[in-house]
Amino acid sequence: MTRTPPVKLAHIVLRTTRFVEMKEWYKLVLMAAPVFEDDHLSFLTYDEEHHRIAVLGMNSLDEPRPGTAGVDHVAFTFADLQALAAN
Repeated sequence: MTRTPPVKLAHIVLRTTRFVEMKEWYKLVLMAAPVFEDDHLSFLTYDEEHHRIAVLGMNSLDEPRPGTAGVDHVAFTFADLQALAAN
């Protein structure tokens, strides 16, 4: 089987204690619109995808320290299931 790269980056999910600031920044910088929002979760997109960025506000998180990772997950879209399985 031949390996192939993803077709595109599907979405990124971020956890934060600065929910309002982060979702507003992505709206501004990516010209993204909310598909769904409540007081703790925002799904944002700038194209036909259901969401490109999800921001999850969690006040119980510790503030990040130097050397600490913070991304919840990143998803990629492959052309089809065979391309995904081949990788």
